[in-house]
Amino acid sequence: MRKKGFMIMLFVSLLIPADVSASVMNYEETIETYVQESKSPQRFSLDDGAGGSVMAVAKDDTLYVSAREAIIRSKPGESAQELHCASLGMALHRVAVCDNGWSKVLLQKEDGTEITGYVSNGSLSDQLNMEEFTDTVTVVQDSDVLDFPGRKDGEVVGEVLEEDELTRTGTIDGIWSRVVFQDDSGIDQTGYIPTNILKGYEENIQVADTSTGDGSVEAGVLHKSAGQGVFADAVDGVTSTKGDETAGFGVMVGTPISVSSDASLKPLGMFRITHYCPCSICCGPWTNGITSTGVIAVTNRTIAVDPSQIPYGSRVVINGQVYVAEDCGGAIKQNCIDIYVGSHEEGESRGVYYTEVYLLEE
Repeated sequence: MRKKGFMIMLFVSLLIPADVSASVMNYEETIETYVQESKSPQRFSLDDGAGGSVMAVAKDDTLYVSAREAIIRSKPGESAQELHCASLGMALHRVAVCDNGWSKVLLQKEDGTEITGYVSNGSLSDQLNMEEFTDTVTVVQDSDVLDFPGRKDGEVVGEVLEEDELTRTGTIDGIWSRVVFQDDSGIDQTGYIPTNILKGYEENIQVADTSTGDGSVEAGVLHKSAGQGVFADAVDGVTSTKGDETAGFGVMVGTPISVSSDASLKPLGMFRITHYCPCSICCGPWTNGITSTGVIAVTNRTIAVDPSQIPYGSRVVINGQVYVAEDCGGAIKQNCIDIYVGSHEEGESRGVYYTEVYLLEE
């Protein structure tokens, strides 16, 4: 997953369970908006590029790429031709939203040309958490450089050392800094490091903004999954905390389940065990508490795995406790499991260790 040890202590609250980006408005929500405003939605059918069709409705807003990159395709589907790769933070003008989770967008390139195509909603945010500027900063402790601002999904692409002077080109939520660094070949590259390893920022503790546009507070308001994930019922029987000492604000807390003494276990080998929470250091600026399988992460239950090694839905035993493979991370590799915990402090205290892991067989 990420290269860990929880080097930096940071307390960030979990916001509402859609993206901190407040997940982009989908097809059904757009139709509902038209109805509420007593307007007639402009609907039309589109070829999905795989021999089928999808319905689309006109939608005019600005969205931002919240993934490492977003592939703009010629049709609203993964099998369609790739037209362009939009990078993190890039602005896209949306003109329609499809009922299959894709949006029709227009990208204005730097050379003045325009690209019109389709992007998966999962790669988009309706808020821009990136501030762009240029300054020079000094590193106060050694750190890995990641290709994405989040240890859960960011892969290590280099390192910076204490006393290095770097050109910084922006910040993400103020928590991550985008910097120019030299790779092993001495070539300038761009990557992300925590802001609080920079001189003058060491004591900065960033807390996620919990206010909404009207000034009210929605942090900690969690809802059950909409049912589109493969584990839509995963949050049944769990509770939402309100910021006590055992879990972060709004984190879904589950009850630990011990493996039965007569259970059938299949050894999977020795694994590196790490921990992650829903803060921006761990999960990136658009952290949402929702797993890659479509449900809200739950402590004492959710683990992130390499699904090519441990399929989603597998029940896994780690030190006698049963977990469910419900999440993944862009940086997770073979024989590494990331356990979801309620706070950055808890993850730091649990640290990194190696242990035998078992598959709980039916």
